[in-house]
Amino acid sequence: MLDADLTLLLDTLREAGALALSMQKAGFQHRKKKDGTFVTDVDEAVDKLLLQRIAKARPEDGWLSEESPDTPARLPKSRLWIADPIDGTRGFLEANAPWCIGMALALDGEVVLSATYEPADDIMCHAVRGGGSFVNGTRLFTTNMQNVIAPRRFGDDLRAKGFTPEADSPIPLLLRMASIARGHHGGAISIGNKYDWDIAGGHLILTEAGGVISDLTGKGLIYNRPEPWQRGLIAAANPAIHAALVELMRTA
Repeated sequence: MLDADLTLLLDTLREAGALALSMQKAGFQHRKKKDGTFVTDVDEAVDKLLLQRIAKARPEDGWLSEESPDTPARLPKSRLWIADPIDGTRGFLEANAPWCIGMALALDGEVVLSATYEPADDIMCHAVRGGGSFVNGTRLFTTNMQNVIAPRRFGDDLRAKGFTPEADSPIPLLLRMASIARGHHGGAISIGNKYDWDIAGGHLILTEAGGVISDLTGKGLIYNRPEPWQRGLIAAANPAIHAALVELMRTA
């Protein structure tokens, strides 16, 4: 069934991407949410489209999205779709930084499909559990890059371990994982609670390319818990980099 799920996922993201681009060109409204982050009419329209397509095709599945109200109805579901309608809303607003639409399917708490789509550049990354990671059909493998996206406060610690820190990156979280999978970065550290929709769409893209992902303590990520967030994120191109970043977080 994952083949059919993958087709559904990729077709839905492409349709959502076309909608986002058309609305970006036509003009849209935006506002600040209670948490201080921005949301646009486009976020909400894309969220509605994603939910409609998944609900029609997979009515028994659960749903979790940044722009949809979360309810306990998802918790008993074996299959959960996790979506970020626009990751990188500030970049979308300013039209000068990367943004994407991300979505994943989790089965019994583990991601089995992941995809990120960058409509502006028509870049689709996707992965299937046990089937590899791809960008526009080309297989992805991580490399041993030593540049790590992380908060500025970790710069000295990263340099002491031989890494090149990158602070204030405009790359949104989902695309940081895709960038590591594509061999452009060696790792990323993101502190504070990270919602599942900030991570799931990039999770398998990274791990199927050879990378490692965990919370800040090194523990693996489990989805569809009552609290829809993870305790920070460490993403790395390989186990050695991951171990070094976990140790850095332990001692920093």
